[in-house]
Amino acid sequence: MLRSQRLRRINRQGDALRLGTRWSVEDLDKPQVLVESVYGDSHPGSVHLDRLVEAAVYGVYERGAKPAVFTTTDMCDGIAQAHDGMNYSLASRDIIAAMVEIHAMSHPHDALILISSCDKSIPAHLMAAARVDLPAIHIPGGAMMNGPEYLSSEMLYAEGVRFDRGKISAQKLLQEQRNACPSCGACQFMGTASTDQIISEALGMALPGSALIPTSLNQLRWAANNAGKQIVTLLEKGITPRMILTEEAFENAIVVHAAVAGSTNALLHLPAIAHEVGIDLEPELFDRIHRSIPVLADIKTSGKYPAEYLWYAGGVPAIMEKLKDQLHLEVLTVTGKTLGENLERIKEEGFYEETRAYLVNYNLREQDIIRPRDNPFKPNGGIAILKGNLAPEGAVVKHSAIEGEMHTHIGRARPFDSEESAIEALLKGEINPGEVVIIRYEGPKGSGMPEMLFTTEIIASDPQLATTTALVTDGRFSGATRGPAVGHISPEAADGGPLALVEENDLIKIDIPNRRLDIIGIEGEERRKEEIEEILRRRREGWVRPSSRFTKGVLKLYSQLAVSPMKGGYM
Repeated sequence: MLRSQRLRRINRQGDALRLGTRWSVEDLDKPQVLVESVYGDSHPGSVHLDRLVEAAVYGVYERGAKPAVFTTTDMCDGIAQAHDGMNYSLASRDIIAAMVEIHAMSHPHDALILISSCDKSIPAHLMAAARVDLPAIHIPGGAMMNGPEYLSSEMLYAEGVRFDRGKISAQKLLQEQRNACPSCGACQFMGTASTDQIISEALGMALPGSALIPTSLNQLRWAANNAGKQIVTLLEKGITPRMILTEEAFENAIVVHAAVAGSTNALLHLPAIAHEVGIDLEPELFDRIHRSIPVLADIKTSGKYPAEYLWYAGGVPAIMEKLKDQLHLEVLTVTGKTLGENLERIKEEGFYEETRAYLVNYNLREQDIIRPRDNPFKPNGGIAILKGNLAPEGAVVKHSAIEGEMHTHIGRARPFDSEESAIEALLKGEINPGEVVIIRYEGPKGSGMPEMLFTTEIIASDPQLATTTALVTDGRFSGATRGPAVGHISPEAADGGPLALVEENDLIKIDIPNRRLDIIGIEGEERRKEEIEEILRRRREGWVRPSSRFTKGVLKLYSQLAVSPMKGGYM
């Protein structure tokens, strides 16, 4: 018996209330499907989702079920940059997940469709699906059209600095602002939004070929309609997320993440999703897989082309096809079939011929966008996990976005207790080439773990600092971040991690090839390991945990309950 039918026998008032929301008497006996989206005016990735909701609703009706439309919209990290609004970003993931759980379980829904495009909403939806374990399918919201000359919004931080320094006119800046987001959809680079759409499909929770469909194409609405139909099949077969989200599925997602040089934020989101099904994803798993998988996708910001071109080149299925020997092809997906069966079927249906025909318009070939394995864009996946006396539990770096000469670096520490103070010093020109900017107390318990695109762009856009100066923090970064930036330092400073003990002119060594992050010297002079340990011990005796910045509201709750960044930063 369906959950909705079972609960109706108990609550007779519920039928009357549903009939008061334009339901018919006939609707009451149908399977009830929650269609949950983050539609709203929050940003380009969500403003168009009502069209996908409509298409999914039609699909549900076509299969004889009754859809119910709910929404909890998301915030935009780009709009929240450079002010305290960014502190809410990671916490919003857990709050959206909680709201979807409330919607799914407070009403007698039998299944759910989840529609989202971007950074926190996709992992929130997948966390909620795993938590409630009703038959579920995710619909990625698609990719934004690229701007003229591959202009995209994250480039405006550097352009803003150029404007402030009198290098470009107000008219030029406005022209770029008008054209950086020429359509709705997820941003045009391999940021967290594009990464999360890819991960959803790679996990088997979205239909094959549905990640990063350009929002201008009818195929996106067709994919939403097909998902509306497919959810009824999942309900009939009793297939739920916990049957799909296995250890093997997560390993597949990490393989694909490596091949597309995905965002570092995946190391927050995948462990948080896995936690909901009782799986612990260790940081070392990411590092091991990334060491063995080449970067095949030449996509901004570490590459050349915008994210929509990845779909034209064959999308996630094309990436998987090139890595079949590295994937668990037997895993179950929302098609009701295995990954291996999906890859064969998508070839038979002419998917690649259809998508790749668009590349002719741009005078490009598939291999320009998705490289062959014997000629990869980068020899190893984009992410490395560093450990050492500065990060005993680990830290994350996107080394594919770092110039080779900075893969090993020793520099004097310039510690700051907030991002704002570091930004002020950078804008005043107080940071010298070669130094290591330390930003601490920005982890989940310190300030909600904001991303630091503004800070990294200040460094990356300064010719003197871009290839000489590193940033080390317990905060996190945008998927668009470029340059030597090491984040997710764990334990975080607010938990008494070693980052809290760094002092001015300590020598910090970043050693990506050997996966190390250490304090190796004091006052600019290298010291023996035992001396460093003793100095840190004395400093710890004098360290006083700072008072929490948050005394009320959701950030107080989040800062009290959030786990370590390397565990996923979930509440």
